[in-house]
Amino acid sequence: MTERTGFSGRPQLLTAGVALALSMAAPYASATTVRINFGGAAGNGYAELTLAPDPDASASYKPDFNTTGDLSPWDPEGAQHITGAVGSFNGVAITGIENTAPGAPPEVAPGSWENLPKSFSWLPVGAGLNSYDNLFYADGSPLVCPPVGPTPYEFYGGFLDIFGVLFTLGNGDLVHLWSDGVTTKGAFGPDWPGGLTFGLNVYTPSDGGYNLKSQQFAGAFAAVPEPGIMWLFGAALLGLLASGGVVRFGTASASAVPA
Repeated sequence: MTERTGFSGRPQLLTAGVALALSMAAPYASATTVRINFGGAAGNGYAELTLAPDPDASASYKPDFNTTGDLSPWDPEGAQHITGAVGSFNGVAITGIENTAPGAPPEVAPGSWENLPKSFSWLPVGAGLNSYDNLFYADGSPLVCPPVGPTPYEFYGGFLDIFGVLFTLGNGDLVHLWSDGVTTKGAFGPDWPGGLTFGLNVYTPSDGGYNLKSQQFAGAFAAVPEPGIMWLFGAALLGLLASGGVVRFGTASASAVPA
């Protein structure tokens, strides 16, 4: 049982309610930054991402193959550029992002190359290369890799794609976060539960390049937190006062929390 006290909203409070709600909602309505929380086997962190429109994002992007060895002239539909980041990972400052350096797509067969996004880039890691593109998808990433062929990849979804973003750290390391997409049960082994999952690598400087410090292809997490409680309260207050409703406050004398 819960006990609550309340009072009726008055029309003369409407102006104050509007001002309160709008001031709280403004950062979300016109934001050019978005905060994410993420973590995995290598540790945990958060980042405030600075976003910018991607003029090359287009439905014309097709995850298929070409015979030229060039990247697509387009980025996937709905993409935005991640142009900066600040935050922290395991107590070390996130100072920015690694600039993209578009390179050649992988050749999957003689005379056949994957058609990959215009922002697709390579980072030398050890004796190999790791890919990234620093793209953000507010409505979830579309399919960005060919779902058929010698190396098919059929999963998509999440606010990053399979290539992901590279964060620079104050100690010189790089943190690589990407989305594996919404996976099916058993996709990565018989015990894999399926669902949206992320990957998380950490690279450390070595001889002009980088070495792999920690690797997790899947099973990491990343999320965009919900708007704060005060913003939600402001929006609710605006609606209730505008409609002449009743705003009620109180504390519960008893509550049940699901286990």
